[in-house]
Amino acid sequence: MNNISNYKLEGDNNMKKQEKKEFSKKLLVQESALIWIVTLALVTLSFICVLTGAYAELPWLTAMVALPWGAYGVSQAYYYKKAEKENLLKIKQNPIKEKDSKQEEKAKG
Repeated sequence: MNNISNYKLEGDNNMKKQEKKEFSKKLLVQESALIWIVTLALVTLSFICVLTGAYAELPWLTAMVALPWGAYGVSQAYYYKKAEKENLLKIKQNPIKEKDSKQEEKAKG
């Protein structure tokens, strides 16, 4: 028995199975949202510090903005490296498609 919760209705009432997102993709999207929230909050705090003349706090706020972006860059680099390895593995596991397309081209030409 099919689980109806895995399906969604399309415009022409066709049932299509929803693709489940990988955990690493979900994590990267959540991290992206969080990094922008932190950045906007700290830019707002910096603006308040400039308005009130509290310039001593600005170096701390710049570090609090820069360091999360550095961590975000590292996590993206590892995600891209993971995706590259997965794609290479998929290509190695399924070389038949390439051979079939080459044979079809030879047969046509």
